Amino acid sequence: MKSLEADAERAYGVVRDGGLVLLPTDVGYGLIACGDEGIARIYRLKGRPRGKPCITVANTAILDDVAELADDRLRVWIDQIARRVPIAVVNRVRRDSTLLARLTPYVRAQATTGRTIATFLNAGELVSRIAELALVDERIVVGSSANTAFTGNNYALEDVPDSIVSGVDLVVDGGPARYRNPERHATTILDLTVGEFLRKGIQFPMIEAAWHEFRDEALRSAV
Repeated sequence: MKSLEADAERAYGVVRDGGLVLLPTDVGYGLIACGDEGIARIYRLKGRPRGKPCITVANTAILDDVAELADDRLRVWIDQIARRVPIAVVNRVRRDSTLLARLTPYVRAQATTGRTIATFLNAGELVSRIAELALVDERIVVGSSANTAFTGNNYALEDVPDSIVSGVDLVVDGGPARYRNPERHATTILDLTVGEFLRKGIQFPMIEAAWHEFRDEALRSAV
């Protein structure tokens, strides 16, 4: 725990000061930043299309601030799923978000798309703790997987391309990722604005079954 806290504080210090960190998440190695230059470097190192937004590392407190949920029951459902497995959800941007209001125009453009925002919950102990530290300063941390664009996740630090490793300000080696598969799948992404999965990733069958159960129950209660 002491090592986790030390790593989290060190990593947050780097991103808070505008830098870029390579670190482990439960679904693979990722890149995180919270300033203009750090986020711009994510795109350069990955060769990521500028029109493809990053994902916000979140917990329920961050989700409550940045996202406007279509149904109050969704908040409970998201929390229940995120306690079990990693999941990314897309929601409408909350217009009165304190956290989003503090972003520079560039960071906001790369953290949102149109009127929606993608949040990554239960990403792993280290990156979740960094998000908590940022929240104290009323900041958000955004990121992307540590791989070149359109390739699968890297589950070990040695699998991350040298061009990415050499381009960051801090590297944290946390050993192999918790969730690994031959297909190199990343996080499952559910767009809650339309109720459709954008990506069938880690633990997809379980998440899909839970989503269908929730949706069916919501329809029955509406009758």
